[in-house]
Amino acid sequence: MKNSISKVLLIVLLCPIISCQKEDDSFIEEQTLIENEINSKSNPEYLFVCSVDGIPNGYFVEEYIHNNDCPFTNLFQGGYNAAIVKRNGTPRIISAGAGCDDNYCIWIRGSNFDNNSYVDIRTTTGPSIIGTYRDANRTLTTNAQGQQVITLRLASAYERNKFASRGLRIWVVNPDPRK
Repeated sequence: MKNSISKVLLIVLLCPIISCQKEDDSFIEEQTLIENEINSKSNPEYLFVCSVDGIPNGYFVEEYIHNNDCPFTNLFQGGYNAAIVKRNGTPRIISAGAGCDDNYCIWIRGSNFDNNSYVDIRTTTGPSIIGTYRDANRTLTTNAQGQQVITLRLASAYERNKFASRGLRIWVVNPDPRK
């Protein structure tokens, strides 16, 4: 009986020693490789952010992770302190309206507009594109609030007539991600 108690006591004492052994660093190395790949200039669609920085506008979370280089405050939901975020290539229109003295110009305020974005125009009743404005036919700037603004002047009498009578539907298109 004493021999059995001694064996049980020995096992109970050895368990904490075995469980304190160092963990395999392969997970940490894998995480570092992912972060380095994301932060490389060859992949500008992905970013690595700490929770204290927050998710930048125009990005969504691809994966939440733990990172030793990030402070452990303001944790993301689930207790993570960092995230891998991906750029959302979809243009977002915040507002739009008429401009110029004759009201035949259109301004479009939004975000995620690429430098080569273009504008497709449709009537309010039909699916067909009645006008496309690219390159020199539209201007892309950034306003004082950091929002992107596209301005264009309607080219045809048909577009102007539809705009004056019933309005138009506008799409900002990013050609590279096809959004």
